[in-house]
Amino acid sequence: MSENNKNLNKNELITVSVIFVVVLVLGLILLGLGLNEAFYSSSSTIRSIFKAITYLGEPIVFIVMVAVFYIIYDKRFAKNLALSLVFTVYLNEFFKDIFMDPRPATNVGGEVTVDNPAGLEETSYGFPSGHTQSAVGTWGYIGYDFRKRLYIVIILGIIMFLVAISRMIVGVHDLQDVIGGFSIGLIVLLLFTYLEPYGTEKFNALNLPIKLIVIVVVSLVLFLLGIFLFPTSGTDLLPTPVAFTDTGSFSLVGGVLLGFGIAYVLENEYVKYEPSKLDMKWKIINLVIGLVILFVVYFALEAIRGLFDSVFYRFARYAIVGFVLGYLAPLLFVKLNKIQ
Repeated sequence: MSENNKNLNKNELITVSVIFVVVLVLGLILLGLGLNEAFYSSSSTIRSIFKAITYLGEPIVFIVMVAVFYIIYDKRFAKNLALSLVFTVYLNEFFKDIFMDPRPATNVGGEVTVDNPAGLEETSYGFPSGHTQSAVGTWGYIGYDFRKRLYIVIILGIIMFLVAISRMIVGVHDLQDVIGGFSIGLIVLLLFTYLEPYGTEKFNALNLPIKLIVIVVVSLVLFLLGIFLFPTSGTDLLPTPVAFTDTGSFSLVGGVLLGFGIAYVLENEYVKYEPSKLDMKWKIINLVIGLVILFVVYFALEAIRGLFDSVFYRFARYAIVGFVLGYLAPLLFVKLNKIQ
């Protein structure tokens, strides 16, 4: 079970604030010295290493993380982790479309025509860095839950730092993009950790039909608001599809909220899967089965995306993935575990 998730105490809050100020001031000093793109590396070896690291900020990685925590650790924590991710991703897409900041000249995206030597071609705007912001919002929330275990916090902090640095080293972001992603991600994370307990308490007090209505309305409003305010958001600016790049964050957020939200409520009402009641053997069995199902569904939907790709298909795709993970997989686990 997840640890008692009380808000940060005074000392913890001071520590986070000091880290934030130090990173921000150091970044501004480097910007003032004209070192906005100084972290870019022309070494193929270094780029290859950090190209691998940068995938720790990819959506599929976070989906797998949510699945792992949901299946073998604690459903409530996994739900909060998913919410922390989708809210920061949604705000990141908003800021990108508002600022419309071009990527560094080493990237192919937008109006830039020079090939990125690292082989990463991003199609969205640059500021703020989505990978950095998502890393703070997701790895940071895990650190928040496990903050009593210092070694875990240190490891997660290193991962966040490496993801941020990797975006500059491979040439898809400059320093100001990363500073923006880090700052916004940390602010969203702090607000989420303080507001989530209150929101969860109010939501749990509702009856089942009202809960489902709230989920449907919120997910559709966020999705439609995004695509109508920014109708070109998430459209590919490159002539060919880019591997590991899934544009259209408004579709992702809306779909995950709808599918996973409905699944989570229905699962708690009718299935009641509790990983804490299982021994390690069955946790591992459930995890293997769950990840196989998740990957099959995710990549099957990805494979046919090119046939009728649109923001609405992406919305439906992530809703299906979320529902499979949140309801159908636990339903299978309960039946399988009861049989055994």
